[in-house]
Amino acid sequence: MIECTMKDRNECALKNRKGVTLIELLVVVLIVSILAAIAQPQLSHVIVKARAADAINDMQVIRGAVYNYQTDQLGWPADVASGIVPPELEDYLPGGFDLVNDDCTLDYDNWGGSPFMIGVTLITSDSTLGRTALEMLASPKWNSGDKYTWVIE
Repeated sequence: MIECTMKDRNECALKNRKGVTLIELLVVVLIVSILAAIAQPQLSHVIVKARAADAINDMQVIRGAVYNYQTDQLGWPADVASGIVPPELEDYLPGGFDLVNDDCTLDYDNWGGSPFMIGVTLITSDSTLGRTALEMLASPKWNSGDKYTWVIE
């Protein structure tokens, strides 16, 4: 231990100190909290955007399968209920492909007429996810309530 004289007592106390004070710890916690508060909204937006990109990717997989079917069969697959893979598309979709996910359900649509014939609808109760996906999709597209539709043909 260092021997301290009265003259340099403060300097000596700083050299012998171990650990951190409560004030220093509170300052660090405050700074980390401020940084987390700044980053959290951006992180939430990035997560929603990633979920929307995943849903759009599934929609594009369906689109590719529909075009491949149309090329082979010279017609469009029949319309089925939401969340059900049309039987005609099963051979054209990747193994294990499902139209029902945790965040949303996809619906293949065959309207069979003018002005549009074929589309894919994203059905989700998460309006932020739906709006984000709709912004990322190419036109023509529209939404009605919790349904976000992308026209294929």
